[in-house]
Amino acid sequence: MRRLKMEKVKITKLNETNYQIWKYKMELLLTKADLWDIVNNELPDVAARNEAWLKRDGKAKADIGLSVEDNQLCHVRKELGMR
Repeated sequence: MRRLKMEKVKITKLNETNYQIWKYKMELLLTKADLWDIVNNELPDVAARNEAWLKRDGKAKADIGLSVEDNQLCHVRKELGMR
């Protein structure tokens, strides 16, 4: 069986009414990008936050932040800054 190749994946940005669908699609998107563990796992000790982890963390933050409507960014911005 041949795998489908998807270059770009677009999802509707988080807004006032679509949290559950957005959440699921973001999980799929972050899984596809091999970043779901960054979001889903506990924050590692400071010593374990090497350059590779910090780079992946930044990518996950960017993917999430860019998938949120401007008027909803205030709700996730605090959480993104905690990592």
